[in-house]
Amino acid sequence: MSPGNVEFVQVVASMFFTTAASAAIVIVDERRLRDPQRARAWPRPSRDAAIFGAWLFGALFGCLLLLVHFARTRGWPAGLALGVLWAALLLGADLAVSAGAATAVAWLLP
Repeated sequence: MSPGNVEFVQVVASMFFTTAASAAIVIVDERRLRDPQRARAWPRPSRDAAIFGAWLFGALFGCLLLLVHFARTRGWPAGLALGVLWAALLLGADLAVSAGAATAVAWLLP
């Protein structure tokens, strides 16, 4: 298997994981918001477009999505800190998924 094929598997795994994780974090968080915070959240079409952007552009866009979501709903100081925390967790998990995909390909196809 060529290095290009391994990279393809890593990109596809990252796309699916980043999209699913970003969507799960934002949707679950929106369900837990109080009314004043919910009023500041994105409308559904905008939220769905941002999640689609995470699928198109990858983990860094997913991290930006989380930063903006938490800053909008919680206000700048607390929301930004919470967004940075979730973005760091998403980025770390995405790197682990990419490494795991490469390891799985190397193990399955010696």
